[in-house]
Amino acid sequence: MSLILIHGGAGLLRSEERQAAIAQALSSISEAAWPTLCAAGARAAVVHAVQLLEDNPLFNAGLGSKLQADGVARLSASLCDGTRQRFSGVVNVEGLANPILLCRQLLEEKDRVLAGEGALQRGIELGLRTGDMRTEEAIAAWKRGLEGQTGTVGAVAVDSAGQVAAASSTGGRGLEQQGRVSDSCTVAGNYANRTSAITTTGVGEDIIDGALAVRLAESSRRGESLEAAGDELIKEMEAREWKAGFIGLDTQGSWVAKHTTEALYWWVRNQHSDRGFWNDSDSLG
Repeated sequence: MSLILIHGGAGLLRSEERQAAIAQALSSISEAAWPTLCAAGARAAVVHAVQLLEDNPLFNAGLGSKLQADGVARLSASLCDGTRQRFSGVVNVEGLANPILLCRQLLEEKDRVLAGEGALQRGIELGLRTGDMRTEEAIAAWKRGLEGQTGTVGAVAVDSAGQVAAASSTGGRGLEQQGRVSDSCTVAGNYANRTSAITTTGVGEDIIDGALAVRLAESSRRGESLEAAGDELIKEMEAREWKAGFIGLDTQGSWVAKHTTEALYWWVRNQHSDRGFWNDSDSLG
């Protein structure tokens, strides 16, 4: 069964107006990525979805990313092809509009994780779009000393051939120390193997401490259902007061979306339906 599941961050529940805008954006992006999934497979679909999320300033990735303490937007992203067991990442790149597109290229190269100036230079060589990723809203939040409440966009997909992939992108927490590295460019935050694909969002340090994405994917590989493994992981996250959420799916089309934050903004689409949830009681779509 082909399926794509995307998220737009975890954190506090937004205003009704903001929720409606996020819902519309996630629904539209999943709809746009669906033909890519059907025609080109899971990896192409998650890249397409995350690229569209990066281009939408509603989300903390690409255009509109949160700013670090020095007022600079440093973006991170990663891509994991579960079928090939291959990972690529971009760490704290400045001025690159779509770091996920660089991850797509790096997946085929010898040096598959690039940081900072090296990542920007490789993006320029590839002709990727560059520019200032700061928006007026992000600059205003930085000036007011506001840390981000949501972070990281992501997508997981399974295609008709049973291939899975995961992609993630973020502008970070906001106001963090210059050069701080998020979970999004690590296997703790974004990972896929031959049986499942997982991507996370929330407090990056909590996600890294728990190695959330790789742990959940490996539980699936050992034969545990995603639902059961996800429930066990949530119990530990709650006990340790880790604030994060995750989405995931397996090769059979089973999927999960769970969180310990107030809200997790996600949307799922397959050939039969599409829908989204903001928290455990509210349904949109």
